[in-house]
Amino acid sequence: MKFQLTALFCAFASASAGRTVKNNKGLIGKARRLEDNQNQDDNEYGFLMNYKYKMLSCKAGESVRDPETGEYEQNAVIFRLCPDNGDCDDESSNGCKEGFGDYVVGLNTFVQAYMEDQGENMQQYDDFDVQEYAECREYENQNDNGNGYAYYVGPACSEDGSDIKLQLYYDEYCTTVPDGISFEDISGGWSMPYSEGGLVSKYCNSCVGYDNGNYELKEMCEQLYQSAGKCETNMESFHYYGKQEGACDYITSLLPVQKAEVVRQLDGSF
Repeated sequence: MKFQLTALFCAFASASAGRTVKNNKGLIGKARRLEDNQNQDDNEYGFLMNYKYKMLSCKAGESVRDPETGEYEQNAVIFRLCPDNGDCDDESSNGCKEGFGDYVVGLNTFVQAYMEDQGENMQQYDDFDVQEYAECREYENQNDNGNGYAYYVGPACSEDGSDIKLQLYYDEYCTTVPDGISFEDISGGWSMPYSEGGLVSKYCNSCVGYDNGNYELKEMCEQLYQSAGKCETNMESFHYYGKQEGACDYITSLLPVQKAEVVRQLDGSF
């Protein structure tokens, strides 16, 4: 009888232990899932480190809405994220032909983010602070050649839409270009930097930065991603909420030439 009671007790203890182990495994698994989710939240835009960005086009007069702020800008920049695997071609108008995402943002938003990223890497001029004109600003004329008028300087699309430059304007919104008045006329004869283009790089640029011995996502790429209309149909690495394709038709309408080139590349037409 004593032996039977002992055996029964051992069986009960063993079963209880088994349930405890199973319960612990469940708790551990749940904790790990919570930890994984937390890590994913902490690295919400970490997938952008797998890409390089390349400016494709600048469209003057095209109204763009920032999905984060709801505000509109009157000029648009289309850029592409190409996989950071060596396939992004600096000389190609499209940068890459597979695994990419296309985005559209306001011109001022793009230029400001770019200049903040470049910092002191921007070329310096004695009497002209280029970074000050990442958005429309009044030009502080030191030579008193403006005949009492206020003039403004801000970013603009080049005539062919392939580049970004600085432009002289009459108004504080940088929409009206002076007729018959050049920057040389009000500056004492010297030329405005980047007036012919080259304000931002048209090469493939990594979204990965290096700071204090660590690789990290560039703030520029995160800012632009948040502010952009998106077309991510072809992307292989993307946000954990899934691919966003709400701006695909709009972006395609802004890039008819690039779209045709991509189609020819994909179907082997050349």
